[in-house]
Amino acid sequence: MTTELQSALALVVACAGIVLAVAALVLAVRMLQWSNRLREAEQALLDGEPVDLVEFAVGMQARMERLEHDEARLRDEVVSALGSLDVLLRRRSIVRFDATDDEEGRRSTSLALLDRHGSGIVISAVHTGSATSVFVKDVLRGNAGSLALTPEELRAVQHALR
Repeated sequence: MTTELQSALALVVACAGIVLAVAALVLAVRMLQWSNRLREAEQALLDGEPVDLVEFAVGMQARMERLEHDEARLRDEVVSALGSLDVLLRRRSIVRFDATDDEEGRRSTSLALLDRHGSGIVISAVHTGSATSVFVKDVLRGNAGSLALTPEELRAVQHALR
């Protein structure tokens, strides 16, 4: 190898070294800036100052905790409501009847909805000619509450209590 070739090769290696050194310097400066920002955000967090990204993350975590709490509370309420509905509708019966002697087809109805103790309501839809009237009466332990029950309503209550 001639000295000119050795000098050219040394120059190329030196230039490549300089390019790599500049790239390493740029990378080092970027890493230093990033670590400084990270340290500032950490210090701001420790000092209780708001940091946008951290504030967002904390806000999202609080929202998720609130949603989880609400979901658990609503689940408990639904289970309780279903249990209450099951207790309310534990005993039920429908009796169909003719309200008048000239009517046919048993177009009137009494519906008894009682709990396990025999208390609840009786709903009657009485059809006479061209009109239908709806009556709601309370039942206490299998007996009439505040209003007397018709024979059909009593029969609905008795069937529900079986």
